[in-house]
Amino acid sequence: MRGKSNLAAAAACIAVAGAVVLCLSGTDVPRTRTVGTPTVASGSISRFHRAPASMFGRVGKRGVRDVSVQNQMTHQAMLNQMSQGDNMDNPETNAPEMARFKGYHSQIFFNERDYYPVRKMMAGVRKLAAVVGCTLGPKGRNVVVQRKVGARPRIINDGVSIAEQISLVNDLEEIGCQMVIEASKRTNADAGDGTTSAIVLSDALIQEGIMRVVAGNNAMQIYRGMEKTVVALTKYLEEEVAIQVTDDQIEDVATISASGNRVIGKFISRALHTVGRMGLITLEEGQQVEDTIETEMGMFIDECGYVSPRLINNADDGVIQYKDASVVVVDDEIETLEEIIPIMEAAFEKDAPIFIVAHAFSKDVVNFLALNKERSGLQVAAVNAPSFGELRSCILEDLAILTGATVIGKDTDFGIELKAATADTFGTANLIEVGKEGSLVQGPDTTKAAVDSRVEQLEQLRDQREDEGILPFEKDKINRRIAKLKGGVAVIYVGAMTELELRDRKLRYDDALCAIRSALEEGIVPGGATAYIKLADKVKDIIPTLKPEEQKGAEIIQSALEYPMKLVARNAGSHGPLVLSNVRKGQKQDSRYGWNAAEDKYGDMIEMGIIEPAKVIRCALENSVSVAKTFLLTESVVIQHWLGEKAKEADYGELRM
Repeated sequence: MRGKSNLAAAAACIAVAGAVVLCLSGTDVPRTRTVGTPTVASGSISRFHRAPASMFGRVGKRGVRDVSVQNQMTHQAMLNQMSQGDNMDNPETNAPEMARFKGYHSQIFFNERDYYPVRKMMAGVRKLAAVVGCTLGPKGRNVVVQRKVGARPRIINDGVSIAEQISLVNDLEEIGCQMVIEASKRTNADAGDGTTSAIVLSDALIQEGIMRVVAGNNAMQIYRGMEKTVVALTKYLEEEVAIQVTDDQIEDVATISASGNRVIGKFISRALHTVGRMGLITLEEGQQVEDTIETEMGMFIDECGYVSPRLINNADDGVIQYKDASVVVVDDEIETLEEIIPIMEAAFEKDAPIFIVAHAFSKDVVNFLALNKERSGLQVAAVNAPSFGELRSCILEDLAILTGATVIGKDTDFGIELKAATADTFGTANLIEVGKEGSLVQGPDTTKAAVDSRVEQLEQLRDQREDEGILPFEKDKINRRIAKLKGGVAVIYVGAMTELELRDRKLRYDDALCAIRSALEEGIVPGGATAYIKLADKVKDIIPTLKPEEQKGAEIIQSALEYPMKLVARNAGSHGPLVLSNVRKGQKQDSRYGWNAAEDKYGDMIEMGIIEPAKVIRCALENSVSVAKTFLLTESVVIQHWLGEKAKEADYGELRM
C-alpha cells in the first residue's frame, strides 16, 4: 500500500508540473511504440493500449486511481500546456510547431529483445535480392516488370533497373529494400555496372552481420572491423589483382557485361577502335532491325559543358549544335563586356556561329550572350576550359591547332589581348556540339597536317619523359591529349524486332559501355565472381591485424564474398559449394583460375576472355559494406503516417514498453 501511495503522489506531482507520465505495463513487451499528436485519428494506431481521456494515467490493468481530484488533468489539457511551454502567455509562438505535425503520426519500432524491425527490414532485402539475383551470370534469367495497368510490360536484365521498380507493402520491408537500392544506384553512378552484385553482396553482408549481432557481438566493433577490412581489400585489389586492359580484351569486357552477348561486344569494340580510347560513344534507338554504327571524327573535350542552358538551340537533345562555326580560344578569363564586345563584332562581320572557350565567364558576360541569343538570334556557344594550370593551357593549344585558331591571352606566345582580337585570330570548325558535360569539336580538313604534326610531337615528348623517369600520371596526361586529337564520336543505333527487345538490348549496350569505361580507368580482373573469391582468401591475412572484437567484421565480409559465385553457379544449374571448392583448389596454383559458367569448364579466366572491370568490383564492395554497416547500427525505426487534413484528435492512453 505504501508503494502505491508513493506512486500516486509522484503521478500527481508530475501532473501539476505539466509533464506526461509514461505508464509501464507488466511484462508484456510489444515491438512498437506509437507516439501520437493532437490530430491523430484514434482508430489508426495498432499495438496502442488506451486509457480514458479523463484519467491521467494508470499502471497495468489495476491502475493508479488515488490521484487527488484537483490534480487530475485530461490529456488534451496536458498537451495544450506542453505546447505552450515557457511561453504560455503567448501561445501563437508555438502554433507553427504544432501545425507541422497536422495530419501525421509516428510509429516507432525498437529492437529490444527480438530485433523485430531489423528482421523485417532484412526480409525486404531478401525479397529484393531474390528478384534481382536471378539475372546474375551468363545463364541468368530476365525479369518482366508491369509498371501500371494498361502499360506495356518491360523485359529487364539489369539489376538497378529492376530494383527501381520494386516497392513493398510492409513499411519496414520497404525501408530495408530502399536502403539496398540506394547502394545499387550508387554503384551504377560510380562504375556503370555491378548493380546486381552490389545487391547480392548487401544481402549477404546483412544476413551474416545480423546473425553475429543477435549472437551478442558488439555492433560498433563489427562496424570498425568491416571498415578496416574494406580499406585493405581495396588497396590489394588495385595494387596486386587488377591489370591494365589491352585493345584485344575490350570486346571480352563488353561481352561479359552484356550477359554474354558477343554481338554487342563486337559492335562496341569496333566503335571504340574507330574513335579511340578517349572518344565518345553514344546510343540511339535505331529504325532498323540490325544494329548500325555512325562515326564522326573530332576532338571531344570532357568537363567542358555550356556556361548557361539559355544558349541551347537543340532543345530535343539538350545541346548547342552549330555547323561551320568560328572558334575563339582564350587562355584567360572574360570578365567584362569591354572584353567580349570586340569578339562579337568580329563574329558579326564573318556572319557565322561562334564558339568561345575561355577559363571562365563572368555573370555579366554570360547574361549578355544569352540575352543576345534570345532577342537577336545570336548564334553563340560558350564553354569553360577544362582542367587547370599548365594542362589547361596545353589543351587550349591543342584545340587551337585542330581548328586553326590563334590562342588569345596576355601570357601566350602571341601576347594578343582580348580587346585587340580580330577575325584573323579565329579558327573554324565543321561541327561543334556542346552538352552539359562536354563538347565535340570537328576541325576542318585543312588542319589535318598540323594535327598529325602535333600528335607526333606529343609522342616524342612522351618517349623522352619515359627515359627521364616520368611519373605515371604525367604519362597519362600526354596519352589523353594524343587520344583527344586522334579521337571522335561514334553513334550506335540499336535495332530490334519489337520495342520490348529494343529496350532490353539498349540496357545491355549501356552496361557494356560503362564497363569498358571502368576497365579503362582502373584495369580488369578475372570475371565470373573469381575476383570475389580472391578477395575472400585475402581476408585471412587481414584478420590477424585486427583487434579481437573487430575480427568478426572481417569474417562477415569473408563469408559474404562467397555469395556471388554460389549464385552464379545456381543460376547455371550447378552446385555452388562444389564450384567454390574447385575454384579455391585451382587458385592455389593459378591466381586467375576460375569457373566459366557459360561453358561449364575451369581454367584461366583471362585467357578464356572472362574478365570484368576492377572498378566494378571495388564500387560494389564499398557500397554494399556501407549499407550493411548502417543495418548493423540500427536500433530503432520511425515511420511517419499521413492521416489526412481532417484527422480526429488522438485518444492518448497508456504507452507500453
